[in-house]
Amino acid sequence: MSTPEMHTLAGAFALDAVNDVERAEFARHLEQCESCTQEVAELRATAARLGAAMAEEPPPYFKDRVLTAMHATRQLPPRTRPGAPDRHRRSARAPRWAVLVSAAAAVIGLAAGGVFGGIALTQRQELQTAQSRLDQAKQQFAPVAALLAAPDAKTAHGEAPIGGGVTVVLSRSLNRVMVMDAGLPSQPGGKVYEAWLITGAAAPRSAGVIAAADQGGLVVADGVGSADKVAVSVEPPGGSATGAPTEVLMSMPAPA
Repeated sequence: MSTPEMHTLAGAFALDAVNDVERAEFARHLEQCESCTQEVAELRATAARLGAAMAEEPPPYFKDRVLTAMHATRQLPPRTRPGAPDRHRRSARAPRWAVLVSAAAAVIGLAAGGVFGGIALTQRQELQTAQSRLDQAKQQFAPVAALLAAPDAKTAHGEAPIGGGVTVVLSRSLNRVMVMDAGLPSQPGGKVYEAWLITGAAAPRSAGVIAAADQGGLVVADGVGSADKVAVSVEPPGGSATGAPTEVLMSMPAPA
């Protein structure tokens, strides 16, 4: 089945924030919709990159501590009541807002998993450190989560002449855009990549410097307006000092 509403499920499907009925219907839709197939692949890659950006190697003692707790903790059965309704069947009627909220929470959850997956929480100082990093992750990735969950979020991928490229996610309703590094090679001398929004013949407007790979490898900006192109330039450390692109590397149409 393919309906106009079906295309809006790409973000929720990519983050596994759909119920069983929607998952099956959208999987059939992907068999005949090449644009949604590409969009799902790019959104999944984005979510994975966000989670990896916050990941840490757990300390050596953490594995032993978890295994010891597993052996010492009794598994309890789920608490149910006779005649209780089937939750999976009822979830098939989940309202659209619940699905989109779940999609947004899934991205923040990836960041949270990276924070708490690498820190033992048995000591107060470690707990405070983990909570601080989680708060930072929520603040950093909440705009991205909202963007990925937006019903009108569109994606596009552009190739750079030097290799690699960028993936762009744009929502007109949120007036927000994300530009993510997709394999751009490192520049010598600490140079950086900066994203730009272009509207017609007007001067380019900076969307910000694309963060390094270990910090998510992306930039998110509001104020898209009616921009119809996205460009990437190579700039000195810290970004353009003139408010204009120094060396335009690539330009591509904004996702329609």
